[in-house]
Amino acid sequence: MPYKKPINNVALGNTNEFFNKIKGEVVNLIKGSEFEFYELELFSVQDILLDKKELPRKRRVIGKRDYKYYGAVKGYWVNDNTKKTLPKGEEWVLPLDPHIKRYPVIGENVVCVNYLGRTYYTTILNHQNNPNNNIMTGLVNKGKVGQASPTISTSPMFNKPVLANAGDIIFQGRFNNSINIGSQDLVGSSIKLVAHGRENPSYDLEKDAASIYIQDGGNVKVKNPNSKMGSNIVTGKKIVLDADYIVINAKKQLKLQGGDLVEVVGGNTEIKHNAGGQIATGETEKAIDSLRERTKTKIVDSFNKTKDEFIQAKDKGQEAFDKGIKDLKDLDDKMKDAYKDIEKKIKQIRQVSFTFDAQEFTKVQDKVNKLQKDLAETPDLLPNGAPNPKKFKLVADLITVFRSFATLDFMNKDIVTIKKKK
Repeated sequence: MPYKKPINNVALGNTNEFFNKIKGEVVNLIKGSEFEFYELELFSVQDILLDKKELPRKRRVIGKRDYKYYGAVKGYWVNDNTKKTLPKGEEWVLPLDPHIKRYPVIGENVVCVNYLGRTYYTTILNHQNNPNNNIMTGLVNKGKVGQASPTISTSPMFNKPVLANAGDIIFQGRFNNSINIGSQDLVGSSIKLVAHGRENPSYDLEKDAASIYIQDGGNVKVKNPNSKMGSNIVTGKKIVLDADYIVINAKKQLKLQGGDLVEVVGGNTEIKHNAGGQIATGETEKAIDSLRERTKTKIVDSFNKTKDEFIQAKDKGQEAFDKGIKDLKDLDDKMKDAYKDIEKKIKQIRQVSFTFDAQEFTKVQDKVNKLQKDLAETPDLLPNGAPNPKKFKLVADLITVFRSFATLDFMNKDIVTIKKKK
């Protein structure tokens, strides 16, 4: 992998044989000591494994793909395209870092190193300073980069680095997305995760497509989507989410709480529950919250004690380590089950009252009044002396309406009010 390139071409012409002999030895000494040393070498990417169906199969395991090669590249050395990658017979070059991956596209050039008998690639050569792509062909006279199908958009919208301030740390993707670790208004730490979605990207909530700001100082102006309302100035410690659509999807529980104010504003605001559920309104219940947290605290304390004992235990073999992890996982699962039991118990002990539906009550009352009026005006007998069937029907209808009073049909059981203790 490392190579050296002479930088001093000595040319001393003379016809004297003895002098030429001495000159040759001098030139060799000079060439042996004056050169450019390259520990890292460029590698022209001709192919990359990102489709799991293209991964090589594991040896001696039928049908299994070898994910060790996911993200590996194939290509040629730029300095000497006849050289082979290591180990001998291996055509794929793995990424050096197992955690942070920078996958190149075909036609880009990566910097490679050799360690422990294997070739790895590190970063992409940034010769264009273009976050979208740094494709550079023609460095090797092998391969078919120019004939390969395009693997990335070359839209000019993606070509420029995101604007930043002195001292910022930027992680920028190929498609106008970035993470900025810096400051807000020079007074507070700030993390911004943004999909910019536009040319000349900078950090601007009003112009960016979607943003998450996490900050402990400074101020941010958030434009109200209602044109009749002014912007909101958010200061201090804050998390700001801004996008056309924001979905918070809790598979189990979602808890929104505010010490002073929880404000929900929208053009149309809907609060709904799933079948069989209820919407509970009223003052916070200290007893219920205490029951929730007290039970959770006992379980979490037990979990943390077991975890600390496991961490502090010395001379654990792999088998004992794996068993300890399994025990912690079992405790974690028990915590989830305990949370379900807590909510069942809360439903049993919570005292609530149904919401009175005045409109429905008025309808029932009007029915009663009309039926009573019709009943009073309807004769018991027909002109021929037979019982009047209309009278029986009116009585039956009145009984049905009275049953609505008994079953509280005018009470909304979907929305309940938590009874306040006296």
